[in-house]
Amino acid sequence: MEIKKAKNQKQKLQRVNGILAAAEALFVESGDELPSAIQIANKAEVAKGTLYIYFRTKEAIFLALLEKHLQNWIISFETATRKYETITVDDICTYLTQYWVETPQFGQLCRISDSLLESRVEEKVYIGFQNKTVNGLKRMVPALKELNPDVDSKQWLSLLQRSYQLLTLAWVESHPKFQIAMTETPNFEKLSNELLSPFWQELVQYRKHVPKQKSGWRKLLGN
Repeated sequence: MEIKKAKNQKQKLQRVNGILAAAEALFVESGDELPSAIQIANKAEVAKGTLYIYFRTKEAIFLALLEKHLQNWIISFETATRKYETITVDDICTYLTQYWVETPQFGQLCRISDSLLESRVEEKVYIGFQNKTVNGLKRMVPALKELNPDVDSKQWLSLLQRSYQLLTLAWVESHPKFQIAMTETPNFEKLSNELLSPFWQELVQYRKHVPKQKSGWRKLLGN
């Protein structure tokens, strides 16, 4: 059992990362179930009291883990969109879903974020999570503005937020907790593309309405 106290910022960060890594390993093993704080502490080789120094609840640990995956998803999307000079809506849908496919625990955390995580942490922790999520999504906007200069930053940000919600919905639909007999489970990538494409197509093709200049006669007639 770890008993040494972290003395500097680097050691504290290592301790936090160790706790998150332990929590994730246990979560992957158990599927959807959140392990207990004592299980996480044992896995991370720290005292339970030490764990609570960094996280007030086990839900706060998994919200921090979700935040980490959200940032990795954003980086993954940014990297993919900047790799090629021209990209299509199908490319965008692929880039948005790629990290979810490669890192299934991200989708599992998104599934429980609203019901089990966000609702069971302190308001300060919740607000911090929401702010970091929005700021992360804002980082994705510059990579998209080249697709259509008529679309402003707020529209792109709104679409990214909607895409995150739709991907979470697609994950829940394609990864049911209980398989119902005679019911076909949809493919996550296919369902995601079906949900995302119409919204992305609409914005990529969007054009601002520019009023026509009035002719001299129209100005004189007041039309």
